[in-house]
Amino acid sequence: MELHSYLLPFREKCPQWLEDFKLGDNFNRYQFFNSRLAYYPGHGRDGHPVKLFGSTHSAHCFVYADYYLDQPDVEHSLSNTNPRFHRRFRGYHTFTRLNLNHNDLSPNGWKQHVKTDNQTSFGGRISPFAFLEILERDEVLDDQHGAQRLAILFLGADGIAAYDALFCQQDGTPPPFAALIQDHGFGGNYDKFGGDGLLERIALQCNVLPKFLLVASNTAPWGRYAKCLDVNGEAGGMNSNVRFLHEIMG
Repeated sequence: MELHSYLLPFREKCPQWLEDFKLGDNFNRYQFFNSRLAYYPGHGRDGHPVKLFGSTHSAHCFVYADYYLDQPDVEHSLSNTNPRFHRRFRGYHTFTRLNLNHNDLSPNGWKQHVKTDNQTSFGGRISPFAFLEILERDEVLDDQHGAQRLAILFLGADGIAAYDALFCQQDGTPPPFAALIQDHGFGGNYDKFGGDGLLERIALQCNVLPKFLLVASNTAPWGRYAKCLDVNGEAGGMNSNVRFLHEIMG
């Protein structure tokens, strides 16, 4: 079975807040994080999870965290129409962009749950930033292409610390519906996103575990997840690594 077909039964309606969002409306943290969403640490310029979950209508909201891309770089990727270099989400255009600050995301601060020699931080190797990009499907396309609207929270932040700060503070925020994990070798991350890495240890300690992991072929899955049987992998990312869907056990 193709991965796209497997996810179709998880189709959901567009969250009401996103469907009704108007120009000039403010970011509502509760509404966004209580929507079904997918999380992608160390995303680079990879739109694979947005394509996969958006096209199946199985998630409408996404959190992208990376500490190597600054805000102008991300914005340029979203708006660049050069067919040789564009990284826009095909079939979508920006409806609105909301610049956010630390208080919008962690109004009560945050407690770091796992200490290491490499001290994690909500920032990283660039000036921290956060903005919400609401995308709207181009008028010439229909539901077969994907959801009418998508919301992506872009963070200039450490992907491990951001998971801790956003999902693990025991403030009622549910875990992500899905997370894409891929370790990049010389990609500059100080610890693994995959099995037995710091991200998994934080998720286990706080019992904040996604229903699904989309795991690249070069990355170890987390221990409590099993590969979805008879579901084909799908290539994605700059190096076209095949990603396989894993579901939490029990």
